[in-house]
Amino acid sequence: MEDHTNPLVLRETARLKLKHLPLSEPKRFVKYSLNTNYMIRNLLKAANALTFSTMFLLLLAGCNKNTIIFEDGTTPNGSSGNEDPGNSTLVTFNASVEGRNLLRSMSPMNKGIQSRVYVFDSSAGTKGSPEASGLYITSSPGVLTGSDGYKMFLSNGTYNFYAVSDNFSTIPPTFTSGVSEPLFNGIDYLWWSAIQQDVNSSQINIPIVYGHVATQVVVELTGGEGITINQLVSAMITPPVVGATMDLGTGVITPATAFGKADKMGINGLTAQYIMLPIRHTAPMTLTLEISADNENSTRTYTTQIPLPDGELKAGNSYLFKAVINGNSVTLASVNVKDWTDVDETGKPLYP
Repeated sequence: MEDHTNPLVLRETARLKLKHLPLSEPKRFVKYSLNTNYMIRNLLKAANALTFSTMFLLLLAGCNKNTIIFEDGTTPNGSSGNEDPGNSTLVTFNASVEGRNLLRSMSPMNKGIQSRVYVFDSSAGTKGSPEASGLYITSSPGVLTGSDGYKMFLSNGTYNFYAVSDNFSTIPPTFTSGVSEPLFNGIDYLWWSAIQQDVNSSQINIPIVYGHVATQVVVELTGGEGITINQLVSAMITPPVVGATMDLGTGVITPATAFGKADKMGINGLTAQYIMLPIRHTAPMTLTLEISADNENSTRTYTTQIPLPDGELKAGNSYLFKAVINGNSVTLASVNVKDWTDVDETGKPLYP
C-alpha cells in the first residue's frame, strides 16, 4: 500500500504529477500548492492562540487532498529573521545559472524558481546547525526575495555560504547533518558555495552562480539515406536508480552504480532530453524511440544501446548523442559535451 504520509512519497508524487500534466497545467498546479502552503503558514502563526485539536480540524478542512510541505525561512541560531536584531548585516542575493560545467557562460535564474541558502561559521563544517538558513524565490529574473518576507541578518564575521535549488518552482531538498534527503531523476539540481565570505558592513549583496550537479542526456535524430522522419512520437530511456544523496559542502551527488526503470524523455521536434542522477557503469543505457516516417500510417519502434562515455555520466555535463535512423537500426554517429539544454515544466526541450 502506498504511504501517503511519507514526505518523500508526497514529493515524488508531486514531481510526477507536474511531469505528466499538459504544458498548461503545471503552473496552475504549483500556484495552487503555493497558495495552500501560504494558508497553512498563516494558520501556524496563530497556533499559540488555538488548541491543538482546533488547529488539526482547521488543517483538515483547508488541506483536503492536496500535498502540503511545511517549509520556510528559518532562524536556527537567532541570527536572521524578518526584523533587524541590531548591529547586524542584511544579506541579499541574486542568482544566475551556468550554461556549461566549469565555464562561466551564465544567464539570470528565471522568475519563480525557489532556492534555499545555508550559512555556516567559517570555522565550522556543514554537519552542525547553520548560523542562518532561508527559503528564497526569484521575484524577477536573477533577483532572490525571501519567502514570506524573510530577511537574512548576520553578525560581523566570516562565513561559508551554500545554496541549492531544483531549478523549478518546487521547494529544494532538505539537508540533515550536511547530507540531503534522497534525490530523484528528472530534476535539475543546482548547487553553489562561497567560502570564507567576509560580512562586515550594514548590507551586502552576494551573487550566487549555480552549477548543474545532475547530468543530462540529449538525443538528436536524423533520417538516414532514403528515410524521412515525420515525427518523434515518443522516447524512453533507462536512467540510474533513485535515492542518491548530495553533500552540502561539496555539491557532489554520489553516482549510482545500477540502472532503474525506464522513463519518458521530453521531446521537442526531433530532439529528446532527460535529466538524471550521475551514474558510473560499464553497461550501456537502453533507448527506445517511436517515430513516424515516410508518411506511413503506422509508427516504427527502434531500440538501441547508448554507451556511457568513459563509463560514466558526470555531474554537470550535458551529453548530446546524434542518432541516425537507418532502415531497421539506429546508429549513434557522435557524442559531445555541450551547453545545458533548458527545458520547460514538463521536461520538454525549449529549443530543438
